[in-house]
Amino acid sequence: MPHDFDPEDFLIAGSARLWAGGITHQLSDLDLLVRPKSDTWERAVEIAFEHSLVFDHTALRTSAYNGDKIALLYGGLIEVCESWLLPDSDTEKLLRTADEIDGLKYLTLPEVIAYKRYLDRPKDRADLAHAAQYLRKPSSTGKCAMLLASNGNTGGRNGSPTARDFRRCTR
Repeated sequence: MPHDFDPEDFLIAGSARLWAGGITHQLSDLDLLVRPKSDTWERAVEIAFEHSLVFDHTALRTSAYNGDKIALLYGGLIEVCESWLLPDSDTEKLLRTADEIDGLKYLTLPEVIAYKRYLDRPKDRADLAHAAQYLRKPSSTGKCAMLLASNGNTGGRNGSPTARDFRRCTR
């Protein structure tokens, strides 16, 4: 993580939350969600252009999900965005409600599960299977495991549960 990123301006998103929680054991990249128009976003874009020369890689790409720009650091191993891909996501709220693990902010587990259900790619289904195992442990909330396994129409894409559904089950 670049040392000049303000820890109040970003959170670690995507599968890294599952890794940090011991739910999965490998990562292919690191996704960061940063406060829009912050110095951290501006710095991420600068670094992306610096790295594009070193790694012979494009500096920015456009999200296929929401059309926003994503800064690609270290040849794309770190992807930095200003908005999350789920419809109606609020970056400020996600930053405020983030989980803290080892002094770093992470997207909450319910948000990660909801986005993985939304995308429904093969790697997301594998991560969801790991999350379901984790949530079945006695210390986990049974309601969430049942919701994770559900196929009922709860308002998400393809009838999948939404982040709001998962937030409710973890209260």
